[in-house]
Amino acid sequence: MTVRRRTIPLALATVGAALALAACGGGSDDAAAGPSSGGASPGTATATATPGSGGSGGAKTGGGGGSSSASNSSGTTGGTAGTKTGGKDATSDSYAYKHLCAADQLAVGAKELGSNPDQYVISVTNRGKAACGLSSYYPRVDLGSKNAADRSHNIHPLVPSGLGGAPAMPVYAGRTVYAVLDVDPNGAKGSNGGIDEINVLADTRFPNADTHNFPMNEGATVVQHPKLGLYRDSISDAVSSMRTADTNGS
Repeated sequence: MTVRRRTIPLALATVGAALALAACGGGSDDAAAGPSSGGASPGTATATATPGSGGSGGAKTGGGGGSSSASNSSGTTGGTAGTKTGGKDATSDSYAYKHLCAADQLAVGAKELGSNPDQYVISVTNRGKAACGLSSYYPRVDLGSKNAADRSHNIHPLVPSGLGGAPAMPVYAGRTVYAVLDVDPNGAKGSNGGIDEINVLADTRFPNADTHNFPMNEGATVVQHPKLGLYRDSISDAVSSMRTADTNGS
C-alpha cells in the first residue's frame, strides 16, 4: 500500500510561525514600550535642561514655570537684547545723549578734597551696563543747615557762564564724572554761619526726592558766593572748571 504524505505550503508555515511569536511575546512588547512612553528619559532630559535655561533667562524674564522651549526662547531673546544694549553703540556719546540717566542707576557722593578742606568733590557714577547722559552741565547744589525747616534761603553757588552745545554729559557704564564745589573760593577763613550740609541733585530734571545730603566739615568756611564747576571726567579738570564760575546757578 502506498502512503501519501501531506505537504504544508511554505506560505502557511510562515504565517503560523508569526502568529505563534506574537502570542508568546506580547508581554515583552509592552515592557519595551514602557520606558519610551513613561517619561523616564524625557524627564531626565528636562531636569538637565531646566537649570541651564533658568540660569540664563529665568532671572531676566522673572519666571521659570513655562516649558523648556519657552524658557530657552526667553533666554535667547534676553541674550540678544543684552548684546545690543551692551554693544559698541552703548559706549558712544551719541548713545548717551539719546538715553538719559535714571536716578536709580547713579551713585552720588560728596567728600572733602584732601588738599583743600573748603573744596568738595561731587562724584556721579553710572552703575548701569550702558552709557547714559546727564541732561545738565553741572549738579544742582545748595548749602544750608540740616536742621532747617525752611530751605528757601539756602545758598546756591556760582557756576561757569557761556554754556552752550549739547546739554548732556555722557557717563559711560562703570565710570564716574566729577564736579568740584569751593565753599570759600576767596580764602575768607571765617565762620560757616550755621551751614553744615551740602544738598546735591545729580541732574536738574530729577525730582527733589532724589536729592542727596552730605555733611560738611565743621571747620569749613562758607561764603555767600561759593563756586561750583561743570561735570568733568577728572577731578583736576573739575577744579579748573570751578575756578571759572562767575554767574548765579539755579
